[in-house]
Amino acid sequence: MDQSEPSKLLNGKESNFVDANTTNDILSIALRALRLDKIPVKSTPGEKYNGLAEISLEEVAEHDNIEDCWVVIYDRVYDVTKFLDSHPGGWDVMIDYAGMDCTIAFRGTGHSKEAIDMLDKYLIGKLPQHQQIFRLEIGGFHLADMPE
Repeated sequence: MDQSEPSKLLNGKESNFVDANTTNDILSIALRALRLDKIPVKSTPGEKYNGLAEISLEEVAEHDNIEDCWVVIYDRVYDVTKFLDSHPGGWDVMIDYAGMDCTIAFRGTGHSKEAIDMLDKYLIGKLPQHQQIFRLEIGGFHLADMPE
């Protein structure tokens, strides 16, 4: 193995290190599989979301139960604890994604415009740039029908 190739060697040892290009390739494959790659690009999100607190995926993961339920949708963090009992699909549907990114599940169920607008009521923050995949300042997957 070529010792100069950084993606395969780390400090002279074989590594499972994945570089940024590989990560982008993996995300692109996943989006193609979900048919999210054919949706036109949307403009930059509105200013009303600037200044949101940054909340890491690790912190979100700590809020994973019926008494304290946070989820991530399109790189934004929502505290949906008070909404669980009101969810039309039942609290148990949402609790399956407590403390996790539920963007694909949210998108896959075809929520109404009213449901999407309701998200703002529970918004508490956003993921740090290095953990975002949809709302990156440069690049990212900005979907045409993604809520602002």
